[in-house]
Amino acid sequence: MSEANNGSKKRVRLSKDIWLKHTLSKIGEVGVAGIQIESLAKELNVTKGSFYWHFQDRETLLCETLSYWYNSATKAIGLAGKRDFDDPLDRLRYFYTLALNRRHDVPGGSVERALQEWARVSEIAAETTRRVNQDRISLISDAYIELGKREHQARQTATMALAQIIGLNILSRSQTKRCHAEDTKAFLAVFLPVTVGREPPKTDSTSTTGATASTAG
Repeated sequence: MSEANNGSKKRVRLSKDIWLKHTLSKIGEVGVAGIQIESLAKELNVTKGSFYWHFQDRETLLCETLSYWYNSATKAIGLAGKRDFDDPLDRLRYFYTLALNRRHDVPGGSVERALQEWARVSEIAAETTRRVNQDRISLISDAYIELGKREHQARQTATMALAQIIGLNILSRSQTKRCHAEDTKAFLAVFLPVTVGREPPKTDSTSTTGATASTAG
């Protein structure tokens, strides 16, 4: 079940994670319907024997790729955010900056759009995409709650933020890097105000507006 590596005589076996990562990336290019075991093996420079070492069949590969996507796209990021950023504002900045990166695996990116399309006909895909979105909203709303927002308001803000992120990432396909960077800056200015959720001091509306407007990510 071992495979040749770049034509050399030394024999190695690809790890399951390599298969899953490549499959997820490929889904973003060709969609779930375009995933073929033989094509994946050829791109990875191995035989199909490597595939069957790790997976029973194509359906097993797709189901495990969904789990890999959930763990890498949401769970691991959430754990890293909570571990590395005690300040909820810094944690939100980390989540938002990562989510608005011009990558194929961001919310609203090519991988997610393909998985959402699959979710129309697959219950397990539908359940996984729902869970990913629910977890994302929870991660964001928890940070807003720490900043002083009420639970209902925090969840509404988190939902709107996620919707904006998905929309911006879809629009970025036809935008220049500069335009996307400017949109990201504007997004952070709206969703990362210093006074978010905290009771503002009793000041006139002009000074309050100016203080909020001057805050940027």
